[in-house]
Amino acid sequence: MPDWWSWTATVVGLLVVCALIPVFWLIARRRWLAGRGRVFECSLKRPGAGWTLGVARFRDEDLEWYRVFALSLRPRITFHRHETSVVRVRPPEPDEAAELYDGHVVTELGGRNAGYLLAMARPDLTAFSSWTEAGAPGGPEKSTYR
Repeated sequence: MPDWWSWTATVVGLLVVCALIPVFWLIARRRWLAGRGRVFECSLKRPGAGWTLGVARFRDEDLEWYRVFALSLRPRITFHRHETSVVRVRPPEPDEAAELYDGHVVTELGGRNAGYLLAMARPDLTAFSSWTEAGAPGGPEKSTYR
């Protein structure tokens, strides 16, 4: 019959394993996303909500946005190229800067995604702007950032 010490060690060991499983899953998820396209840090602000840290990846005609601390393999939001335009780019306001990654700029979206804000690094903004403007011929007009 096991004594109280072995029961305690077993319970503590199980708790440690249960605590580490989500951490390993988040690492594996990030690597899985990176293996299926370029992934970059991209925070999102929905209309009427606060900033949420995330990552995004380009996939054909879509930009898929994933929350950083989520277990799902599915994107939380998908931006379609022909429905997305960059209206304005600005530095983060002082109250926003604490919630965003250092060096990120805020991008205001237009088109069907008006009211959404994305925050990303300048090189990622260049890629995002090029992606929005590179739609198929005959697609809707895209506005460029100022």
